[in-house]
Amino acid sequence: MQILPISRVLIPGSDNISRQPTVRLKIRVILPDGTRRYVDPVKTGNGKLKPLYALIDGQQHHHPEGIYCLRYAANNGKRIWDQVGPDPVAALLGQQRKEWALSGRAIGRTAADDPLAPKKTKIKETAAEYLAEVKMAKSNRTWLAYDLALRLFLADCRKTYLEDVDRKDLLHFIAHLKSLGKGPRTVANNVRDLKVFFLSRELKWPLKKTDRVRYTEPLVKAYTRQDIARLIAAADVDERDLFQFFLCTGAREKEVAHATWRDVDLEERTFSITEKRDSRLQFTTKDHEEGLVPLPDFMVELLANRKKRYPTGRLIFPGTDGKPEGHFLRTLKKLALRGGLNCGHCTNKQGKSCADHPVCDFWILHRFRKAFATRHSEAGVPVRTIQRWLRHSDLDTTLRYLASSDDQTVQTRDRINSAFVL
Repeated sequence: MQILPISRVLIPGSDNISRQPTVRLKIRVILPDGTRRYVDPVKTGNGKLKPLYALIDGQQHHHPEGIYCLRYAANNGKRIWDQVGPDPVAALLGQQRKEWALSGRAIGRTAADDPLAPKKTKIKETAAEYLAEVKMAKSNRTWLAYDLALRLFLADCRKTYLEDVDRKDLLHFIAHLKSLGKGPRTVANNVRDLKVFFLSRELKWPLKKTDRVRYTEPLVKAYTRQDIARLIAAADVDERDLFQFFLCTGAREKEVAHATWRDVDLEERTFSITEKRDSRLQFTTKDHEEGLVPLPDFMVELLANRKKRYPTGRLIFPGTDGKPEGHFLRTLKKLALRGGLNCGHCTNKQGKSCADHPVCDFWILHRFRKAFATRHSEAGVPVRTIQRWLRHSDLDTTLRYLASSDDQTVQTRDRINSAFVL
């Protein structure tokens, strides 16, 4: 922050200047004999302080333990000392602001009039600016998540300025989210997105580590070979192509939706996850990370046959209008219901049971990705290679995918049985 000349903070008019309160800047040092002493700080030719230098008996001495202090008189004439710390810039600023505050008492000036005070930002305005930045740089899905978190916060927070938001406000926000019926994981995600907003504005996050919303991390389960066999048996040819592709590539939903025939090399038997920057697709990979996945021979043959059936399309699995399909999950759940594969015990928020509706929680797209990792692990593929094929940024995520896979192998079962032989 710019340090204004003292004359800039005086009350205009000669009468006021004559009554300008005196605020002296001193530095408290410790002398060789152990005594403490308040002395004048050393100033440079341009009026700045020489950091932690004190003027003692006409000589300049460096005192790294020094603390800058302000000395001024209260209304009753009592002398007051205020410490302003070891930072020379903050010390000069503190002197100017104290002079401003003292000189303003007589005319009723408030802190809001202080030209040296940091400028505050209104929450609504800076939130709108932030969301505009996110919309340009992130995916629409990310923007929607941040937009929701900020709208929920603005609806609950009673503060006008972002700098005034404190820990109490955020704890109230967490309680508000819970009162809306949101689960612990959803509350944690909303608070996390709000934290990203705070940090983007270079503000300190008010919550403590102990305030973190705790939730149970769900165990990621893979489809068994029996699950896949039952699903494929109930599918038509296009559904078999689709869900075998999910299984054999470990690709995410949007990666499959934007997969083109140029991403498949039938001779090299590989599938590439690539960004598409043209006006029709506008697809960006997660974390801007592209990848290459080898394909099993049966998947290559399946894709070759599919290419013969659909020779002109650009996308491998297009929607009805030729654009990227956005309802793969709906297709999966309808297939599971049609094939009699639902568990019969799931109920959605509208009260519909999976016994007669496509709402079974067991059938989700992400489980194919887990099955992809599990099958390769069982086949002896190194975990680092699986991490690269899944395009995980850290190994811990891949290990969570494989956490239970070793427990279900024949070798593990044999060891368990032998451990309890009498």
